[in-house]
Amino acid sequence: MTRIPSALRLLSALPAAVLLASCGGGGDSGPSGPSVATATISTPKYGQPALVTINGASLDADVTVSSAGCKNMTRSTTAPNVSTATTAYYTCSVSAIGAQSVAVTRASTSASLGTLAYTVPAPQVTMTVSNGGAIAGSMVYTLAPDKAPITVDNFLVYVNSGFYDGTVFHRVVKGFVVQGGGFLANGTLKTPTFAPIALEVGKGLSNVQWSLAMARTNVLDSATSQFFINTVDNLALDTSGGGYAVFGSVTTNTALAAAIENAACSPAGSFCAPTTPIVITSAAQTR
Repeated sequence: MTRIPSALRLLSALPAAVLLASCGGGGDSGPSGPSVATATISTPKYGQPALVTINGASLDADVTVSSAGCKNMTRSTTAPNVSTATTAYYTCSVSAIGAQSVAVTRASTSASLGTLAYTVPAPQVTMTVSNGGAIAGSMVYTLAPDKAPITVDNFLVYVNSGFYDGTVFHRVVKGFVVQGGGFLANGTLKTPTFAPIALEVGKGLSNVQWSLAMARTNVLDSATSQFFINTVDNLALDTSGGGYAVFGSVTTNTALAAAIENAACSPAGSFCAPTTPIVITSAAQTR
């Protein structure tokens, strides 16, 4: 029996194959059983599909592949990733951040055939805005699915569906917040939105300056697409009226958020609406 070296750690940015721990300690599958030589995982991005590729022998039966951080692990049998006895492809949806692993076991005996380590970074969204003039550029939001998974997943659904493209920052309250993600430049609501989500507060995140939070009505579980950026520390919002859910922060180009806050605006009730629409021209999950 050939022994396979102990597992090497796979960094998410490296596509190269890695060897998995195998044999010994219950991992010996026997000469006729499945064995694993190398494996890779595509660069994992939170909330997105990942592809696990396993090379070895007799991989067409008696093999279980699982990962706590990548749900719905499914063996691929369709092109271009058609699994065979020597190369098996598995797809899954990345559902956690930080250090994760893929476990490969022999189904009939639960013996370990190897473990593949990988790392998932916190997701990021790049949002580009413009008013056709001085206010133009991109902000990067870093999200916290480990603290507010429902809210992060909801935001990413809107981002990845393209919903935010063409919406505006419609509400400005200087020394407080800038709010967007719901209205079009002509002043009408963009529809349809997805179902409202449960309010996530008290999770260790706070409405501090440059944090990203969800707007809602007086009904606690009513947030859909609209979000706001705290332009100052607004700690009262952590509990006010039941609280407002923080799910990330502006980590690149806070100056652009400040420019939105200081844009010329026209009174609209208790707040100001930018005189020249500040349009979200694109929003994309970039990590």
